[in-house]
Amino acid sequence: MVAEKDTLNLNKSPEKMMKRTKLQPQQSLPVHQPHSLVSDGFTVKAMMKNSVVRGPPTAGAFKERPTKPTAFRKFYERGDFPIALEHDSKGNKIAWKVSQGTAVTATNGR
Repeated sequence: MVAEKDTLNLNKSPEKMMKRTKLQPQQSLPVHQPHSLVSDGFTVKAMMKNSVVRGPPTAGAFKERPTKPTAFRKFYERGDFPIALEHDSKGNKIAWKVSQGTAVTATNGR
């Protein structure tokens, strides 16, 4: 019974209780240290103690690529097709330069 009183007193006394420590913010990863080894990912060197893993190269998915000239572009800009694009607030639409009946008979008449 004396042992139980000692344990109860230990639990209740503020001096004997464990002190709580504040959580420290996470430390940032080292970017590059002069003595560290820079290596590619998924290699044996990447698992070493003093190694820093180099990130992947950029893929270039959002880089603007030049358009190549096509036969359709050449014929459209020259005006060979009897259509044009009508730019509208709802989107782009095809506008015929001639009525559809005359376009069909002109192609059949060759």
